[in-house]
Formats: sequence, structure tokens, C-alpha cells
Amino acid sequence: MRSAVLCAALLLSAVPARAGEPTPVELAVGETVDLCRAGLASCPVSASLCDDPGVAVVRNGPGGAELKGVSPGTTLCSTLGFGTAFRRVLRVTVVKPPPPRA
Repeated sequence: MRSAVLCAALLLSAVPARAGEPTPVELAVGETVDLCRAGLASCPVSASLCDDPGVAVVRNGPGGAELKGVSPGTTLCSTLGFGTAFRRVLRVTVVKPPPPRA
């Protein structure tokens, strides 16, 4: 989990989104990212929505809002911070997990 948060943070710092464009996030199927720890949402999150919940979903986790990869594909997800008008849009790409090591 910590490595996923670190990878998401590194991805964001390496590929800045242009103003008005969704922030790119890549996950493997079954992987979760704590959106608050990764700085991907204004927290606490009051509302969230993914265009295709068959690809990714935002759910409540132990540390707050989590993004989970469901199946390979790309979708847009958005979060709205509680008590703010700050909405964050993410372009989420979910990939197949790497094969298990022998």
C-alpha cells in the first residue's frame, strides 16, 4: 500500500497535469491508493464519482477516500472536498497486475 502511494506521488510529480486537465493516475487491478495521503484529493472527501465503476471506484478506507482499480481500462473519477468547492478530476488507468514471481 505504501509503495502504491509513493508511486502515485512520483507519477504526479513527474507528469504534471495542465490546468483544467485531469490528473493521470495508474493502478493495477486490485490495487488501492489512499487519495488523501497521495495528495490526490481535497480531504476529507464529501462526494466522489467514477464514470465507469467497472474500471475504478472511490470507496471509504481506514484513512479516508481510497481509489481502487477494478478491471483494465481508463475512466475519469472526481472527488469533492468537504466544505470546499474544490473538485479534483483524475484520469485513472487500470492495468493488469504483473505476473507473480516464481
